[in-house]
Amino acid sequence: MNRSTEIADRLEWDYCGSCERQTQACNCVSRQCLERILQDVTSEPVKAGGESSCATICTWILIGRQMSESIKRHKAAIRRTEHSLPVKCMVRDQLVTTDRVMFDYGCGHGDDLTGLQASGITCYGFDPAFRPDAPKIASPVVNLGFVLNVIEDVDERSTTLKDAWELAEQVLCVAARIIVSDQSGGDVEYGDGVLTRIGTFQKYYTQAELRQYLEDALGQECFPAAPGVYYIFRDKELKSTYLASKYRRRIAAPRKRIAEVRYEEHRDILDALIEAITELGRLPEPDEFAASEPVIEVFGSLKRAFALIRRVTSDDDWEVVRKQRSEDLLVYLALANFGRRPKFSELSLKFQRDVKAFFTSYKNACEEADQLMFRAGDPMEIDAACQRSPIGRLCPNSLWIHECVRDQLEPLLRIYEGCARAYIGSVEDANLIKIHRVSGKVSYLACPTFETDPHPITTETTKIWLRTLRVGFYETESRNNPPLLDRKDQMLAAEDERRAKFERLTKQEFKHGLIHEGDDFLTRAVWQGNLQMLGFSHRGHRLVKSSQTSAKPKVVLPKRCSKLGVGKRIGGAVYVHRQYEDVLREAVATAKATLPSGFSYTVIKHNELNGNVSFIHCPDFDTADEPSTGDYAVVRSDGSIKLHRALADPYIYHHKWLFVAEDYQGFDVAQSQKRSAAWMSLDNVDKSLIGRASYWNKEVVPRLTQSPEDDWLRSEEVRKRLKLTTCELAHMREAGELQFKKQGNAYLYRPPASE
Repeated sequence: MNRSTEIADRLEWDYCGSCERQTQACNCVSRQCLERILQDVTSEPVKAGGESSCATICTWILIGRQMSESIKRHKAAIRRTEHSLPVKCMVRDQLVTTDRVMFDYGCGHGDDLTGLQASGITCYGFDPAFRPDAPKIASPVVNLGFVLNVIEDVDERSTTLKDAWELAEQVLCVAARIIVSDQSGGDVEYGDGVLTRIGTFQKYYTQAELRQYLEDALGQECFPAAPGVYYIFRDKELKSTYLASKYRRRIAAPRKRIAEVRYEEHRDILDALIEAITELGRLPEPDEFAASEPVIEVFGSLKRAFALIRRVTSDDDWEVVRKQRSEDLLVYLALANFGRRPKFSELSLKFQRDVKAFFTSYKNACEEADQLMFRAGDPMEIDAACQRSPIGRLCPNSLWIHECVRDQLEPLLRIYEGCARAYIGSVEDANLIKIHRVSGKVSYLACPTFETDPHPITTETTKIWLRTLRVGFYETESRNNPPLLDRKDQMLAAEDERRAKFERLTKQEFKHGLIHEGDDFLTRAVWQGNLQMLGFSHRGHRLVKSSQTSAKPKVVLPKRCSKLGVGKRIGGAVYVHRQYEDVLREAVATAKATLPSGFSYTVIKHNELNGNVSFIHCPDFDTADEPSTGDYAVVRSDGSIKLHRALADPYIYHHKWLFVAEDYQGFDVAQSQKRSAAWMSLDNVDKSLIGRASYWNKEVVPRLTQSPEDDWLRSEEVRKRLKLTTCELAHMREAGELQFKKQGNAYLYRPPASE
């Protein structure tokens, strides 16, 4: 029950005689009584008169009751064809297994339950709308996935969280919607959240706010599993196991170097001891090693057995294992500062033994961990660590690694990256990590074609600003001229089986001058130009001589909106010609009804982030290669409308063929696509300015009317293509070896034709 409902229920009215507003009231209660009840319920002093007038209070009660009754929580439940994010996290982290029952508190349609049951996992669920009669069952694992954010009442939200925690015998997983960028449009304020256009309530958190709310409400430390997903452990042993899995790397056991008769006689039990010591980084205690009894029976003690193992392997290898495990412990203790670092007595027995074996005392271990954490805050230290890292593709401002080698970085970089992960958790589908060398950021990137494409692009980026704890999410797949990744072998470990194939290509590209030490990633257009000029092409992960060295670089045209089948997507908005407005369905139909009578429009823009719909008049849409915008109307999600006059320097639309289907009859679609390919193949076009008619008509259109032989290149592009230094380029110009002309203070060159 929210505040307004509680106030209304406290009053036994049918009618308010003071303000003549129809409520559940009678005219026997004075304004002073209203104010007294309001103060009692809200715990806030209310003064007579002004905004606390009877009419104002009655209006507040009436609107509050109506909004509360209008909230349709069941509409927030969505159908799923795959596991929800919190369930994916729990399966990934082996918290949900065939041996551990899960209860889904607020299961919606039950799609998560169906998927888990198909995998042999026992699970149950309750939902107030779809399974209201199902019992709430105490279980080892309880999932409260995207429930808190749809509850509009603050007290009910807290009660639901505490009820779920009471059911969790080992771990509670809580997921809620978080804000990663400023895009709460299309909603109206309600309580401490927003009331959406479909009548559901949504409470948005930042990652830090969600963690603080959970810890304040439950009095327990939270551990991030993913953006908007947290674990709260009741079982200390399960928590220790989970944390160990996050900060302990996989280590290969040292190999046997020499033969020993006694070792071969007892190989089975000694191999098992090798695995145990490799896992711990120290000699196990008898209760930590299942085969301790037969080993002690044969050798007298685990220590003596290990002495034999050291003779047939190498002392240096075991020192490396010990060092790596001690580093894992330091990383864990350093990152424990993000919550509450446990006392020594609160550590599991295994962790206590690790501390004594590696650092003698807990005080020594914590001091070393604190020193590393302090150094991780120094940009110069991070920059130096990136430069000396044997793993990673070093760029001028960053170090790129594959996520599988994250734990093979030196402790300083592991802690630096771990700070981002301790805040945001693991980012779904991100397989690359970009460590910014001096700017205090870590980015997690999705690169779906990393293994198959010799020079793939990234499609999504989640960036964390460590100094401000800001989180940003960016869709990068639709960029016209994205940077292409190179030297993928450097992003992997030396023993990775994929590395040999990638390394072979890298060596070829260095040999033929396609890449150089110290270079950043090159854009797609630069790659195409360089490959054409040098007469090469890629065949898988091999560089081969091209049979068509004189062909122009292939331009990759953008694609129509895959969701709608037509339309141009720019950021969070879709543009379509009015002939295809039906694909936008009710969003346009509702907004269109508010347009002034006789308003003429050609293009509809639907902003999916804030729900606004723009109706834009383009008088030359069918006749101009790049049509210009005229008058336009913006209908906001709240139904308000604002009319705008055409600009003196209008915006123009590129790739107008995206706005329509292939069979559109207003202009030649194929010819429009050729126009797109023509200007996309031009060098040195400022993409940040091409949306304005003034820049386009002055800087680009004249070049589109020239023949390819008339193109002139800037100094930087010529140096890249010909692999020249600035001095070498100047010498060739002065010697007359390159044709050039001066434009302002810049030199433009016409490079020699390819051989």
